[in-house]
Amino acid sequence: MANGTIAFDTLSTSGQISGTAVSVDADYLTYGSAKVWAQATGDGTSFNGSFNTSSLTDTGTGVIITNYNNNMSNDDASLTIGHQFTSAAGTGAYFANAGTRATSSHRQEHFQNGSNADSSMYNSTVHGDLA
Repeated sequence: MANGTIAFDTLSTSGQISGTAVSVDADYLTYGSAKVWAQATGDGTSFNGSFNTSSLTDTGTGVIITNYNNNMSNDDASLTIGHQFTSAAGTGAYFANAGTRATSSHRQEHFQNGSNADSSMYNSTVHGDLA
């Protein structure tokens, strides 16, 4: 079987999504949508939900690495991360992307009151170009 190329400017559905026909510009699919997103469990071992992720690595207290199925074209992608601390709400928890970034993964390091701390949930979204 031969593989070919499909060219289009707009992708449209036939109304199967929420009962209304929807269309999206192909440039948005390429440049505007998240290429990776993940919500990980507090123990850093599994995903509650994710897209374009292969696994998690728990590297220490408050530190996880999210590994991608499909690599980014470079390590300059935009990364947004967050967390949830249920046991100490309102204590001024903050987050930081501390560590080197790679085309195949990103590292999240989470802090609470100035020290690394495990979260009850880790969130991340990556925008950029896939390789």
